[in-house]
Amino acid sequence: MTLSAPVRCSALAEQLGEPLAGTVDQRRRWLLLEDRSPWGTDAVADSFGADAAATAKGLGLRMQLVRRHEGDPADDSMRRAILVDTETAAMAVRTVRGPGDLDVEAAASMPFDEFGAHRTDPILLVCTNGRRDACCALRGRALTLALADEHAERTWESTHLGGHRFAANLVCLPHGLVYGRVPPEAGARLADLYLAGQLDPGQLRGRSAWPAPAQVAEVELRGRLGLIGVDDLRLVAAIVDGDRATVTLAGPDAVEHPIELRVERLEPPRATSCRGDELEAPLHWSVVAP
Repeated sequence: MTLSAPVRCSALAEQLGEPLAGTVDQRRRWLLLEDRSPWGTDAVADSFGADAAATAKGLGLRMQLVRRHEGDPADDSMRRAILVDTETAAMAVRTVRGPGDLDVEAAASMPFDEFGAHRTDPILLVCTNGRRDACCALRGRALTLALADEHAERTWESTHLGGHRFAANLVCLPHGLVYGRVPPEAGARLADLYLAGQLDPGQLRGRSAWPAPAQVAEVELRGRLGLIGVDDLRLVAAIVDGDRATVTLAGPDAVEHPIELRVERLEPPRATSCRGDELEAPLHWSVVAP
């Protein structure tokens, strides 16, 4: 008997043609904490505590550990903490001794001038949390190295971002734009587009401030209208009723575009993680009208 090597979850998702759009977990605010220690499978919960991680999720706050590179944890005696609002594109930074200096509940709603100094330089996050999923280590690290050639000061490694089967994942902050299946050779191009106030709808998984149906509607409408400006579309409304949704987006001319969507299970069931033993049929929102 000849045993074939298992297919990595990201390769399997590609083979099955799993859509990228609408796959970002909705979180409006992000809290980043610098951390150079080795990351485990649940690095954020290990660092902040399981209760704090659960509280953050309930409040729509995404917490990430980030670093420029691995190093001596002793170097983390003082760390940078960055708060990001992806809806208003605001960022603030402060120095802390560790997770205990950060109030998760307050970070979910506090004014930015109370958190720290205003920050304007964009941040590029790439998931490299290999202990969570091998695809992020293999594809994520390759993307990080490629980005470092031209965007070293903006590029950070990150813990689990969600959707390792879409590795390599690239997040552009402060707007919360998440790209999937980014090969190393495409990283600099996507970063350059973002710095110029533009995006590539073809590789966009979604923006984290918006619910999944709105993420799909954005990619659809951008394709129809040929819009690539980051702020070309505004979310007017997203109404979800069971397996149906109506999303209304407004373009640069303020004209509103209602889009009808339906959710379905993707077949066949597949492994959505290299660490997962159970098969899953992921949910996907698709446009039905107009």
